[in-house]
Amino acid sequence: MRQISGAAIAQFAAMTSTEAVIAVSTTVSLVSPSISVDYRGVAVVASSVLLFYGLAIAGFALLQRWAPVPSGAIAVSSAGERCAFVYMLHFILLFNPLIFGRFMPFPLLGLVLRMLGLKMGQNSYCAGLVMDPPFVRIGDNSIIGNDAMLIAHVIEGDELGYYPIQIGNNVTVGARAIIMAGVTIDDGAIVGVQSVVKKGTHIRSGETWIGSPARRLDRAAGG
Repeated sequence: MRQISGAAIAQFAAMTSTEAVIAVSTTVSLVSPSISVDYRGVAVVASSVLLFYGLAIAGFALLQRWAPVPSGAIAVSSAGERCAFVYMLHFILLFNPLIFGRFMPFPLLGLVLRMLGLKMGQNSYCAGLVMDPPFVRIGDNSIIGNDAMLIAHVIEGDELGYYPIQIGNNVTVGARAIIMAGVTIDDGAIVGVQSVVKKGTHIRSGETWIGSPARRLDRAAGG
């Protein structure tokens, strides 16, 4: 894994420090006076954390508009690499605890993922773990099963890259399935429970894939 640069750490620290100061100062000035002394401390802390995360998500969304992480392989010491490092720091230190914590109801988690960049169509439901929301698109009427993982990044040795995952309409991804970077799943396809879809796989319309690594059902049945 590449070492995260000092410039990226400094940029992340500056962003989060500013957001924390705004969250705390705003909470102290607006919330604290209206709460009784007995509950003031808890109220200020809880409100500060909520506001901080709101500001952090908004700041992250703006950053992805102005300096998005590029798709594909990311060259060493490039501008894209610094964007990727700042992106990684946001998820490692701030957003992954939300995504992996499982303390939010799925509808609320889905809203947070959309705010972080996930594109998900109408009547679709995600009970899985989306590790790279800006690089994932899910169509209409699709289901991502419980504890399924969608992983759009590749971090292998010195290789670093982000490859979009495209999931069409009326797709079912079974519980605990793993969808790797660069996978495309066309309309009406099914990925079986605990299946692992390898990087760059294209599952075509109406196909069913199962296994680890996943294969099309007729091939899997044939051995």
